[in-house]
Amino acid sequence: MMMNVGTPTEGQQTGSTWWVESWSSQIATALALVLVLCGLLTTISPLAVHCIFPGILQLVAAVAILSIEAPSFVAFLSFARGVGRFVEGKPYWFKAGIYAALTLVPFIVGVSFGCYGPAFILGFLASLGITALFGALVLGRKASRDEMRFQAGGVPAGQPYSPTSP
Repeated sequence: MMMNVGTPTEGQQTGSTWWVESWSSQIATALALVLVLCGLLTTISPLAVHCIFPGILQLVAAVAILSIEAPSFVAFLSFARGVGRFVEGKPYWFKAGIYAALTLVPFIVGVSFGCYGPAFILGFLASLGITALFGALVLGRKASRDEMRFQAGGVPAGQPYSPTSP
């Protein structure tokens, strides 16, 4: 059974599973730390000089995600407090859009530069995981079986069809 706990901030919808809502910041922080490691490895790779700029973009994306989700990690950066305060309280779709842009820009630049290293791809997957996490929060929880059957126009076995009954 899926439970909803916690209260989302104003403008955010409920309906996701409890662990996604309560652990979203921690999961995003962990994936952003993976993105930092992958961005560093991509940037300093001696075999792939063409991957320096995409690696730097991954590092910028990781710092932006960390400043939004875990400002304590980047407290030494002066702009981190402002970014964190700006995004705090925004709806989940806003965060998902920001994270989608922070995922796609380094990936498109990296592919156009011909950067296909394992660290770059793993960093892209970590960033994509953050985007998917907040995308799942935007979509919310799936409807129950009976609600889906009713919306599809199917009649539950043994019951007459009624457009007002769930």
